[in-house]
Amino acid sequence: MKRYILLLTIAFLTIAQGFAQKKYGPTNDSLYLGFYRDSIEMLGKPTYMIVPFHPDRYMSEVDRYIAKENPAYTYQHTRGFFRKGLDNCIIIAAKEHNNFMSMHEDNPAVNKDLDFIYKMSTTPIVPYEKPVIEKERGFKNRLAQYWVMLQTEVKHEPEPGTRIKEGQLVTVEDNRELITKAKIYNPIIVDSTFKKYKSEYVIFVNELDIINSAPSQTDYEQERYQRLIKVHYTVFDKEGNELFSLIKKKSFSSQENDLPSIIKTHFVNLGQEVIYSLDSYRFLQAGLTPLTETEVEIAKNKSQFKLPTLQKFK
Repeated sequence: MKRYILLLTIAFLTIAQGFAQKKYGPTNDSLYLGFYRDSIEMLGKPTYMIVPFHPDRYMSEVDRYIAKENPAYTYQHTRGFFRKGLDNCIIIAAKEHNNFMSMHEDNPAVNKDLDFIYKMSTTPIVPYEKPVIEKERGFKNRLAQYWVMLQTEVKHEPEPGTRIKEGQLVTVEDNRELITKAKIYNPIIVDSTFKKYKSEYVIFVNELDIINSAPSQTDYEQERYQRLIKVHYTVFDKEGNELFSLIKKKSFSSQENDLPSIIKTHFVNLGQEVIYSLDSYRFLQAGLTPLTETEVEIAKNKSQFKLPTLQKFK
């Protein structure tokens, strides 16, 4: 056990060193540059509670390959490394602009609260659809639409089933992507845990998938194909209201089977994606205006160009 904890600590420090060389914000340059301002400091630092996925919600098709590369690891080791590694990567992404509380702690009291959270919530699997931002939660319509537009991985799929269309009988197969969401069925956890840890937002990591995604059997036979990491998560506010549920994805090669390297290289980006979705949500909710594409290009081409302070959206 001591050796296992030591390995986790080394992996965490390695991730932190690699991340320190990168800037915060993973994906949308326009939004990132626009929000990376003194204006963010005016919003204060909320506390994010991070709930790791339940061990049963680890779905992997690559463990036997990782075991060949790392013969000392059992299935429990591999799952534990990925679970803790993802949690650490989310923490690394969160700590610059937020306070945080991880429920993945080597602390009996925290472990008891985490177990209680699992018992008072459930993880239904439903078709993946674009999130809907409730107007009563302080969002201006244009900014709400902008945030939803950023979630480009959510694709609209036709409703499955058989129907008559233009006089023809049409059958649509159910190929919709599925998402594992979190649902709170007993609000007691809001008072007993959310408030206990003074959390303003709670990130439930619902499931981690690491799957093979080769387009054909030929690719599998050549042993050179792409794999896909998928993180399913749900974000709640401090009152227990669901804000949104998303899937974030990262591809990597079938030739990559070193576990610490996978965490350092790919999980860091996923942690950034998870936190950035929530950070951008609250920045837009506060009315901060992102930069235009023209302003971003000017900023890239002129290193001394001083961008104006963000203004409230009118």
